[in-house]
Amino acid sequence: MKRRAHSAFSLLELLITLALLSIGLSIAIPAYSALKQKSEHAALRDQLHASLNHARLQAVLRRTTVGLCGSPDGLTCRNDWSQGWRIYLLNNPEQNLQIQQFDKSSTLRWAGFDKRLRFHDNGTTPTSNGRFFQCKEEQISWQLVINRQGRVRQASRAENQEEAHRCQQ
Repeated sequence: MKRRAHSAFSLLELLITLALLSIGLSIAIPAYSALKQKSEHAALRDQLHASLNHARLQAVLRRTTVGLCGSPDGLTCRNDWSQGWRIYLLNNPEQNLQIQQFDKSSTLRWAGFDKRLRFHDNGTTPTSNGRFFQCKEEQISWQLVINRQGRVRQASRAENQEEAHRCQQ
């Protein structure tokens, strides 16, 4: 009868594999965490940009003034944009056009002349020009700049560095 030779890993081989695996994970996990945070920031920026364009479009289509304000509950307006926002008709503030809320608080901030943003029926923003920005480690991760014509643009890296003082407390 033929005997089969049993093959297996030795304890030393298993320990070396386990050590290499743990080193690889210790490098990959922080990189994954940074990638996840960057992705969350980009998603918030894109979501806000879409909401700003939606509010402007609704003002033009409905031929009325539309407001956008920070709102933790979707019912009231506050200067705090970190938990969400609401889009509503200015002549009928109870009628919400869009409500955006977050499960956890973000670091979204608004810097402008008024705590809310308004779009007139022609798409302009009277004295509501300003900027939304998100901070990351006392630096600006991104900015969306709104001009008086109601147009929204993303700020350049140089602009983000110039405005970094907004994130320092």
